[in-house]
Amino acid sequence: MDSSRRRCIVVDTNVLAIADGLHDGASVMCVQQCVELVAQLESGVPLAIDTGDRILLEYLGRLNTSGRSGPAATLAIRLWRTRLGAREHLHAVDVTPIGDYGEGFEEVPEALRDFDLDDLKFIAVAVAEECKPEIYLGLDGEWWDRRRDFVEAGVDLQFLCSADLR
Repeated sequence: MDSSRRRCIVVDTNVLAIADGLHDGASVMCVQQCVELVAQLESGVPLAIDTGDRILLEYLGRLNTSGRSGPAATLAIRLWRTRLGAREHLHAVDVTPIGDYGEGFEEVPEALRDFDLDDLKFIAVAVAEECKPEIYLGLDGEWWDRRRDFVEAGVDLQFLCSADLR
């Protein structure tokens, strides 16, 4: 990455769920990689999110249903509570919804618009954010199976659990 650009990342909810032990299929190495990424976010690596809070709300919804309070749930709660004043740690990006019922986002490249609707917000933010963040992923097979489509669309994916997906 060009060192003159600021760094930020997009993190799929699956990574946070794995870090909090909410994915039975994750190997020890996979969990460790996800926990390490959560620690990087805690230490200040900027996270790109949408201004509509869709990403943060998904984090909270997935992590708070467990009844446990792991490092990722703690991070998600802190990010939610400080989101309006934590602009050095959160990069909120405007994305443009298509339609009234969540049919996608204008920023998503045409070749990726048939992707899982719940994940389109992450793609839209990665495309719209000026730092051109990488999207960090855990154990989601659709992302893995479509990685060539992402390369062609210019979206950088980072698989923390690639050994588990192969």
